[in-house]
Amino acid sequence: MSDCWRAYKTDELEAAGFSHLKVNHTYNFVDPETGANTQKVERMWGSAKWRNKKHHGTARHLLKSYLSEFMVRQEVNAEGGDLFEWMLQKISILYPPMEQLD
Repeated sequence: MSDCWRAYKTDELEAAGFSHLKVNHTYNFVDPETGANTQKVERMWGSAKWRNKKHHGTARHLLKSYLSEFMVRQEVNAEGGDLFEWMLQKISILYPPMEQLD
């Protein structure tokens, strides 16, 4: 889903076979026919950008790591867990104890 901003090149998405819904914000925020809206994705982008704005900007070469951190924090928060415990669990999956390898 996206709004009708031309830079998104939505025609190319549709031509490539993607299912794509649009909402024209000039007229409404939720498309009355399809129910398409961009509120959730705009809220998530706002949250992702807020932390970096709070710290006075971002370095372009670190953008991938900023987004990765945001996604990890979202996952951990959704699970109601502890970030340190989450990291230990992921490490144990990548590097299981030797007795599990036998």
